[in-house]
Amino acid sequence: MKLIKTSIIASLLALSAVNAQAETNLLINGSFEEPQIPGMVWKIFGSGSTAITGWTVVGDDTQLTRTEFVPAAHGTQWIDLTGIYGYNKGLRSDAVATTIGQSYELSFDLGDYYAQGFQTSTLGVSINGGANTLFTNIYEGGVMDWERKSFRFTANSASTHITFLGVENGALSNNAVIGLDNVVLNTSPVPEPSTYAMMLAGLFGVAAFARRKRG
Repeated sequence: MKLIKTSIIASLLALSAVNAQAETNLLINGSFEEPQIPGMVWKIFGSGSTAITGWTVVGDDTQLTRTEFVPAAHGTQWIDLTGIYGYNKGLRSDAVATTIGQSYELSFDLGDYYAQGFQTSTLGVSINGGANTLFTNIYEGGVMDWERKSFRFTANSASTHITFLGVENGALSNNAVIGLDNVVLNTSPVPEPSTYAMMLAGLFGVAAFARRKRG
């Protein structure tokens, strides 16, 4: 019994280590809580502004919005990539230290606002200025319909910038409100060889105990 308990504990610890690594957000201010804009429902930041901690406004004006005006996906504030109206506006993250060849997972909430017929949202995600990967949320319900999106990429440099732009996308376009919130970047949850070895050792221990009991 002691052997099986020890094996299970070792396996659980190994899995916990993997999960802890995966849950670490490498981005600063991914929920756009800084700066706080109390007493205001929204605030516009012009192109080149670095006032939103950890981010630089690109393209043109971008709007920081409070949940009292339209509900956030996480925390109390979120970004409207269209600013007042328009496309090809957004945010670029500060440089994040990355390991060449390492796999990373980026996840975020993409929002649709139900008003005046604007019921879809499309944004483009660019890694280090590369081609945009498009993500679309087709409105399903509520004042603000948030949908979680994610994808993986392999780092090709020692530092990485991530850019989010609200973009035009045919019938799925929306130049009034394209919501962005709860942006998380972490290493993909792929266990290292040593972690696999620890988990296998735990499983072998359980199997050995079971065989002994049957004998």
